[in-house]
Amino acid sequence: MVKTRLAHDIGPEKACDIYRKLCEHTRNIAQEWGGKVAVFHHSLPKETQLWKQADWDQQLQSGANLGERMQHAFVWAFAQGAKKVCIIGSDLATLHINDLEEAFNALHKNEVVWGPATDGGYYLLGLQKLEPLLFSDLPWSQPSLLQQSQQRLPNHRHYSLRTQNDIDTLADLKEHTNWDVSKSL
Repeated sequence: MVKTRLAHDIGPEKACDIYRKLCEHTRNIAQEWGGKVAVFHHSLPKETQLWKQADWDQQLQSGANLGERMQHAFVWAFAQGAKKVCIIGSDLATLHINDLEEAFNALHKNEVVWGPATDGGYYLLGLQKLEPLLFSDLPWSQPSLLQQSQQRLPNHRHYSLRTQNDIDTLADLKEHTNWDVSKSL
């Protein structure tokens, strides 16, 4: 169910191993950052230890598409009393604690923070308040996603983080990691 384009090239078991390693990296960055964390799962994980932290909230995703699932996560976080919320993908090999710190710091002066992805989407979205226009009728997983999303809020102060590449294909994996998929990860 994960990394299907990558699985096409290396098989589903190795793709799952890669995704697990990416999730471990994301978890380690979130632990190091030390802020409030909520993990939104597609379904209840069989291995709960990967994301289990005493002070982390565990939630199920809700929604028919990526936009609805992201909106649900923001609604939930703001309902918990958060004043600034960032959501991140879990498939970035180059995510660094500085990215999270920069995003939250940028939300002091900006209403929207973007983490642009090289494929035209984004790996991080940060908001000071819910912006419903960002979650419907957009070209999810298409090269124009970031541009069209930014155009929805022309009067808002935007901030962009460094551009990164999420790992979707074997070419992404080879370009952005030194992981050897011929061996067990």
